[in-house]
Amino acid sequence: HWLWLSTRGPAPGMYAARLLEHFGTPEGAYFASEAAYDQVPDLPSKVRRALLDKDLTGADRILAQCDALDIRILTCQDAAYPQRLDTAPCVLYVRGKLPQIDQEAAVAVVGARKASPYGVMAAGRMALDLARHGAVVVSGSAYGIDGAALRGALQGGGRVVSVLGNGIDVVYPPGHRDLYEDVAAHGALVSEYPPGTPPNGAHFPVR
Repeated sequence: HWLWLSTRGPAPGMYAARLLEHFGTPEGAYFASEAAYDQVPDLPSKVRRALLDKDLTGADRILAQCDALDIRILTCQDAAYPQRLDTAPCVLYVRGKLPQIDQEAAVAVVGARKASPYGVMAAGRMALDLARHGAVVVSGSAYGIDGAALRGALQGGGRVVSVLGNGIDVVYPPGHRDLYEDVAAHGALVSEYPPGTPPNGAHFPVR
């Protein structure tokens, strides 16, 4: 039911928290009637229509994919879910070992894809120093600053988290396949999108 809720309609993460607040649990949202959905404030008609689709086949398929790909599913009610997230997706997909973000220094190092050579060097050096001082370095997986930050932190022997705008099994950009594997081995790949989700321009600002 968590997976069903997290995949309802366009931009489902925007409305899942509102639905959980209204119905209490994902099961409550799943078994609610059309009239009950009408009582949820500011719920778009597209999301209402998606909520009326009670087919769990898609959720079952996601579960099977995650099992096959060794991807862990965290809901916002799980103890391991990072409570420091301000706008929290109801479900996160994780490959690797997620550091204890709530209890440690976690520093995001992000920037331009088409970075200057100096920018790439500076991001890598900054992340290396952060890692050597015990911080968890958080970034995306893009070319430029993001990739340089992850590599610098890994070179410093640190733990890293890469937050993706696509499914964890989809390598984007394609040239970062080795980096994906290194991140998963020394930290975690994290996404709010289920396996198989392609990169989409709208996903990255949300991420």
